[in-house]
Amino acid sequence: MRSAEFGMRNEKMKLEIPHSAFRIRKVPYPSMPTQRSKSPESAETSAMRLLGRRDYSRQELLRKLIGKGFLAGEVEGVLVKFESLGLLDDRKLAQRLVDYYSGEKLWGPQKVLQKLVQRGIPAECARDLVDGEEESGKAPERLRKVLHLKSKSQDLHSLSPQGKRRLANYLRQRGYGWNDIWEALQEIGGSVEE
Repeated sequence: MRSAEFGMRNEKMKLEIPHSAFRIRKVPYPSMPTQRSKSPESAETSAMRLLGRRDYSRQELLRKLIGKGFLAGEVEGVLVKFESLGLLDDRKLAQRLVDYYSGEKLWGPQKVLQKLVQRGIPAECARDLVDGEEESGKAPERLRKVLHLKSKSQDLHSLSPQGKRRLANYLRQRGYGWNDIWEALQEIGGSVEE
């Protein structure tokens, strides 16, 4: 038995509480199977449903389907089938993502590469596409466009050294290289080092 004291103004009251009232009952959790046995048709159906919503890389789709409880062998079979049908193509997806990230979001090559790898595109394929984009000479053009959009309200020539550093850091976070940033800032009159 445990006792508890409760103070009431000038009186103390002692209450006897049985020890069993404090016992924590363990409620068994329903055991979850480590691997569900689903038919390959349902794995294929789930994959089609996922691909109907948005494009996935092979790695993303593999992760999603295994996360839904499908066996790795079944998922691999579905992915091979989809690749042979042309429904799953990492290279085409990567090219669309490069066009979107660099053209619409105006990201630099380093951030585009990072995002592609994050999305499950093989690193070699991602690097080839990003290098091809860089060789086209569009990165400095995008950098100047970002500079123009960022500085609509102020003149870049009148930026303080601290303002230029902030601008350079912003551009670096968007995936542009320091050399490209330095050249762009030289063109507008001054570097980050001032």
